[in-house]
Amino acid sequence: MAGGFTIKIEVDVDQLRESLLDRAGSAAGVGFPAAMLNVVDIEDESPQELLARAECEGLDLRDFAVDDD
Repeated sequence: MAGGFTIKIEVDVDQLRESLLDRAGSAAGVGFPAAMLNVVDIEDESPQELLARAECEGLDLRDFAVDDD
């Protein structure tokens, strides 16, 4: 990847999962019943799958970074 760079962050997977569940539940609540299928998927996904889903949905993973404080 020319000109690219990698940033390593530790992601709070539980927080990420909750955010994805909230987004899917909200979509289902406003008239997108197929979004309920996403809820089931999100509950069962591995951390790697959650990261991939978040990337596809355009979420900024830095928002889910673990604080070292």
